[in-house]
Amino acid sequence: MSESGNMAQPHHDDVFVRELFDKMGPTYGITNVVTSFGFSEWWRYACVNQVSIEAGETVCDMMAGSGECWRYLPKQSVVLSIDFSSFMVEKQHERNEKRGQPVDVRCESALATSIESQSVDVVVSAFGLKTLSRDATRDFAQEISRILKPGGKFSLIEISVPQSSFLKVPYEWYLRKVIPLFGKFCLSDIECYRMLGIYTREFESCARVLPYFCEAGLDVTFSNHFFGCATSLSGTKK
Repeated sequence: MSESGNMAQPHHDDVFVRELFDKMGPTYGITNVVTSFGFSEWWRYACVNQVSIEAGETVCDMMAGSGECWRYLPKQSVVLSIDFSSFMVEKQHERNEKRGQPVDVRCESALATSIESQSVDVVVSAFGLKTLSRDATRDFAQEISRILKPGGKFSLIEISVPQSSFLKVPYEWYLRKVIPLFGKFCLSDIECYRMLGIYTREFESCARVLPYFCEAGLDVTFSNHFFGCATSLSGTKK
């Protein structure tokens, strides 16, 4: 059985993903920065920067992790933060204590939030898309469309597999071999970080899920970052 086949459907299950991130939580942030050679922070900045956020607008950070994107949001923003990992939400509360303007932190699924319909100006999300099944991605697109105001903006970014064979082969080797070893060093658990490689290789690129966001009534632009090592979707609600 293949590496990804080993975890065929259960690894997209909400309970599996929640427990995975609860377990990786203590080391996830530093592992992302080190194994991406710092690009993860640049890509979070790019995610926020490719939509224009005006002072006073309401911004929703979906699948927000420990709130790493918050530092790139305008300080005058009204921020809602959604994540269903209890560990990540606890880290958000700790981050909140150091922030001048508190964030409204909610421990909820990004597929069905308690946010009022048509109440959000901007949605951002970094590195959560790859953990969603195809059906869940469709639901996520619909939820973004539901909470955005008409004309509201969104920006989503994800680690991806570059299409160039020159980069693809060493990149996939790095995902399969090096990142799990780093995870074992940090967490004494090689399987958690092996899953990140499985998710990335299955996801491939934001281009594969772009149609779901069009179906949800969103105008969508696809972008490559650093030769396709990350890809993004951004646009507006019609």
